[in-house]
Amino acid sequence: MNLRWVKRLELYQALVQIVENETLVQAAQVLNTTQPTLTRQLQQLEHRLGVRLFDRIGRRLVMNHAGELAYQYAKRILQTEERLREEMNAFGNPEIGTIRLGAGLTPSIYLLPPLLAHYQHLHPGVRFQVTTGSSRRTIEALLQNEIDLGIVTSWDATDSQLTGVELWRDPLLFVAAHHHPLAGREVTLAEVCAYPFVLMRQGSGLRKIIADLALEYGVNIDANMETDSLESINRVLQYGEWVSVLPKSSVQDDMETGRLTALLVSRVLLTSRTITVIRRRQGTLMAAAEQFAAQLPSLSAVFWPNIHSQQSLHEVD
Repeated sequence: MNLRWVKRLELYQALVQIVENETLVQAAQVLNTTQPTLTRQLQQLEHRLGVRLFDRIGRRLVMNHAGELAYQYAKRILQTEERLREEMNAFGNPEIGTIRLGAGLTPSIYLLPPLLAHYQHLHPGVRFQVTTGSSRRTIEALLQNEIDLGIVTSWDATDSQLTGVELWRDPLLFVAAHHHPLAGREVTLAEVCAYPFVLMRQGSGLRKIIADLALEYGVNIDANMETDSLESINRVLQYGEWVSVLPKSSVQDDMETGRLTALLVSRVLLTSRTITVIRRRQGTLMAAAEQFAAQLPSLSAVFWPNIHSQQSLHEVD
């Protein structure tokens, strides 16, 4: 640390202790220094500020209005310097600090909550600040250093600014209510397309996959209802003859409880969405974020084994 800044902090510490201990003798004891040294530091601070901070009344020092202002500012400076030290210490300690995480809708709602709760239980000094948005917005935030790590369903693996590790392969399913007329038997894609679809909004990654599917099989898949919420789609499906295409992670609980079911559509191969943790290729992460990123692939396999990638995880260069 700059010696001038150290000496300046010592002057502020002297002022704060003189005010809070009320006498030079007690303040000197707290600072483990001598009374003459403390008197000299007070004089140096007054000279630096160009104003007396105490009125000498007999043998007593009485703080004046300028002293009150200087005391308040000195205390803030010392508190800020202490917070700065704490923040800097967090960069090297994997057990403390705030990890800024950006995630798409599917990971943030359905995949991350139990995983983050488990991790925080094991590392109580670590906090998470999660920002939910589209994969595009998450990547923008990552490149602008607004977040430390991004968990996305789509990204450009050739982007020289980013690197990533695959976490999950999340299969897509044709989904409907358990009482839907098409449930429980093998059906054709044409039969499915005869029913109203509720889909994610235009511009979403999931909607693009559905558009590509329709083009590949030469069918028309129009949205009778659009929304930007997977949870809304799940609810709508339960109360009518709606159909949708959704990631397995978002409907797994409702399928297990019998509210929703996956339709058996013959001769149609739906793809899976790859969920990846990405980071900036250049730049330094705080130790807590580095540790979390290193453990995330193994944690993802534990918490979501049914959708975990069967391939070995790899870094994309």
